[in-house]
Amino acid sequence: MPIPVKSLIISWRTIALSLLLSVAAGFSSIAEPVDRILESAVGRVAWRPVSGDTVVVGLDDKTLQAVENKDFDVSHHAQLVSAISASQAKRLFVDFSYERRLEDRDFPLLADAVRKMDDRIVLAVPGSSTTGTTAVVDYWPDPAFGNRAQQACICWEYEFWQVWKVPLAVTASGRLLPSFAAKLADRQPDQPEVFALDLSYDADTIKEYSAIDVMTGKLDPDLLRGKDVIFAFTAAASPDKHYLPGHDKLPGAYIHLIAGEALKRGQPINIGWLPALAITAIILLGALIWQGGRWYSRVALVTTLLLIAAKIILGLSLVATQIGGACFLIAAVSANVSRNRRRRSAQRENPVSGLPNFEALRSQTPFGSATVVAAKVVNFEDLAAFIPGDGIGKLIEQVTRRLLLASQGTALHHDLDGTFAWLVPYYQHSQIEGQLAGLAALFNAPLTIGELRVDVAIAFGVNDEFEGSNAQRLAAALVAAERAIRTRALWTKYVPRQKDDAGWQLSFHSQLEDALTGGDIWVAFQPQYALSTGRLVGVEALARWTHPTRGPIPPDEFIVQAEKSQDIYRLTLFVMDQAIRSAAQLHERGHRINMSVNLSATLLDHSDLVGTIRVMLSAHHLPPEILTIEITETAQIENSRQARQTLAQLRRTGIRLSIDDYGTGQSNLEYLTEIEADEIKIDKRFVMTMRDSQRNREVVKSTIDLAHRLGAVAVAEGIEDAETMALLGQLGCDVGQGYHLGKPQLFSELAATLSAPPQNRTA
Repeated sequence: MPIPVKSLIISWRTIALSLLLSVAAGFSSIAEPVDRILESAVGRVAWRPVSGDTVVVGLDDKTLQAVENKDFDVSHHAQLVSAISASQAKRLFVDFSYERRLEDRDFPLLADAVRKMDDRIVLAVPGSSTTGTTAVVDYWPDPAFGNRAQQACICWEYEFWQVWKVPLAVTASGRLLPSFAAKLADRQPDQPEVFALDLSYDADTIKEYSAIDVMTGKLDPDLLRGKDVIFAFTAAASPDKHYLPGHDKLPGAYIHLIAGEALKRGQPINIGWLPALAITAIILLGALIWQGGRWYSRVALVTTLLLIAAKIILGLSLVATQIGGACFLIAAVSANVSRNRRRRSAQRENPVSGLPNFEALRSQTPFGSATVVAAKVVNFEDLAAFIPGDGIGKLIEQVTRRLLLASQGTALHHDLDGTFAWLVPYYQHSQIEGQLAGLAALFNAPLTIGELRVDVAIAFGVNDEFEGSNAQRLAAALVAAERAIRTRALWTKYVPRQKDDAGWQLSFHSQLEDALTGGDIWVAFQPQYALSTGRLVGVEALARWTHPTRGPIPPDEFIVQAEKSQDIYRLTLFVMDQAIRSAAQLHERGHRINMSVNLSATLLDHSDLVGTIRVMLSAHHLPPEILTIEITETAQIENSRQARQTLAQLRRTGIRLSIDDYGTGQSNLEYLTEIEADEIKIDKRFVMTMRDSQRNREVVKSTIDLAHRLGAVAVAEGIEDAETMALLGQLGCDVGQGYHLGKPQLFSELAATLSAPPQNRTA
């Protein structure tokens, strides 16, 4: 179904522009600092120890102090190479360039020591400059070292004056030259490549031994036996020290060792910035569309945290990814959402009184069981024309002050034409008439505006219907207030058109026929959740009628009229067929949840009812135990013998039976003897008021206990808030249903909910 543009809190154009800028940020280095900061944070808390397979023999301060003139000359190098070779080390990596030592008289000693190590020695090839995978090499190891000694580059490219990536191999002078890291990990790269360092390695776990201890035999040779050894300059004055993100300045040998450790664990992969950006764009778009973007801020925050967690976790698994572009998108979209929300908030506020206006009232959560009260200042236009200057603002201020006494803590809303509205909670319904009478008494005293004394009259309209959207219910209360003004009454109650329009009743049969064939009558599905686990366990199929001229018709209106006109049987079969068809589709997709359908008890005397339902089940290949038939308790069973036979046949078929609206109508215990019910549904009037009425709470509790004693499931209808749901859970209620858990919805919306990941299936 196409997504209307107005359902988004920001425009498609803004979304597209934000996405385009994020793509540009991904290609450029604009968003790169985000990734660098996170990578540095990993380096700052580095915890992973190195394996110990590679150690460092350092030309450290201790060694320099021990040699004459602090000059570790070529002969010393030769002596050290021979000592390491004698220790039976696996390999020796020499992190020195001997370009300026070729003319030393002792150079042949070093060359001889290198040749004796055969291919167990790896000589460094320094790069004078490195760009990506291309290195400029001015010096290659002298041929005197022989052709058995291996060669590897010790070059890398700096970014933000630090080492973030090292080569696996580079191209130098037309040759493919592996790096120290590749050699340490026994990799044979077939093409030049760089990879991101794993910054989680703790450099303090690297074993370093002093070169002088190795040369003089003070170091146990077993500490080097079978290990790779890197011989490098590590003294405090060494020029070969580099900044590793999140770490202190480290010798180059340490960086080679850390890079080699990562390569030993696996093949590094760089998936770039596009996957994170694409996934983030999809999530943000869904958050903007879902419920008008109400949860966008939370989704954006969670998405940001997940991006950070994913980057860190993937990085520890040698999968490099960049999230800067994705974070840029979140920031860009969030800034626009915040700006639009501020603008909408201003648009939903009355500039005169500062109170929220009717648009704010219409767009809030469904009114549920609350009553809508509208108040109109009589002859407001005349007052606005009569009172000079800013007097109308002072009048509104005084009217508002008095009306706030009636709203009793609930939000008072004010429109531009002297019209006000507020909601009265269900538990205060019985007090409405007294409240309005008391409020009218407050307006018996005139208002003082400067030197003027103004008589102000207020008329009230009340709508206590549960059905319809917020806008429809508010409009109904305003209609009732207008009627109160016309009839000079203090207040009037909105009466649904079905009660006023005799023509509607007389033509009901033909209109129902047209609606069934024309698709104006359709089926909505309201979810039912297990209160102990939060799992979706069932849905109830509910008939809905959208009239082409009258708009949505409350179910109580047309169902009652259908019972009077004997059209209830056809309407019930229509809903039954749609419900069974939908349940079968869900069952085929692997969703085994109950499908409940209301059945008036007056229909139990139809002898062909069970056969018709069986045909439907067979036609749609639905197991009968998936279907639950809810018997309305308040309806009279006209043919009790036939009713008992029908109920028995339904149970033998495998269909579950439920008593609907338990607690109202005929004797409860008598009714339980007539129906061997699988579940009992507690009437919503008890559920909605149980938090404020101890008597009703006891009724709910006793009904739950009775259901359990009879081996039935207790289902609570009309759950409007989290507190009521929690209380029902404490009382042991099994299943819940209501606007807090989920509104009646199209089958496509239900199917989409079930297809979502489990963590996203929230009520």
